[in-house]
Amino acid sequence: MFRRSGYLPGVWLLLLCAGAGPSTRPASVEVRDVGGEVRRPLELAGAKAAVVIFISADCPICNGYAPEINRICAEYESKHVAFYLVHCDPALSAEDAKKHAKEYGFTCPVLMDQRRELADRVGATMTPEAAVIGADGVVLYRGRIDDLYVALGKKRFEATTHDLRAAIDAVLAGREVSAARTAAIGCAIAGK
Repeated sequence: MFRRSGYLPGVWLLLLCAGAGPSTRPASVEVRDVGGEVRRPLELAGAKAAVVIFISADCPICNGYAPEINRICAEYESKHVAFYLVHCDPALSAEDAKKHAKEYGFTCPVLMDQRRELADRVGATMTPEAAVIGADGVVLYRGRIDDLYVALGKKRFEATTHDLRAAIDAVLAGREVSAARTAAIGCAIAGK
């Protein structure tokens, strides 16, 4: 005869406390935008999702993606998705980041993550690399914008897979992102 005991619930509680249970919301990160305003991109504040795209002013692959980044921002901002572009280069000034944004037509907030706190929190190591943050602050996708680049110096005529768009669409529809991690091809984030 099987006797119920308090042992199993106690084990479950122990596992939860040890971190083996459901994931918890990551702590917020505060970074300043190029105007000096404090931003918390992991806190959605009414948005359905947030997208942070790590860029570099001197990375030709990042700069080549500017038109696609601008198209994605324009398409999804009306669907209540917040966008942030993030510079991690400690040598880049806010003024130079502003000039870069103006030169490439970026209109979403540009953040300065020179201590790489945000990059570390979401696991970004390359530029351009995107992270989609869900309503609970958890990273639901991290990786490339699309598959235009096969490798450094090797580019397709046009992208065949639009990974970032697919991830945003899945999050907005309440579905699991089918490819939650993809390899971004570009320039390494300084210090990574």
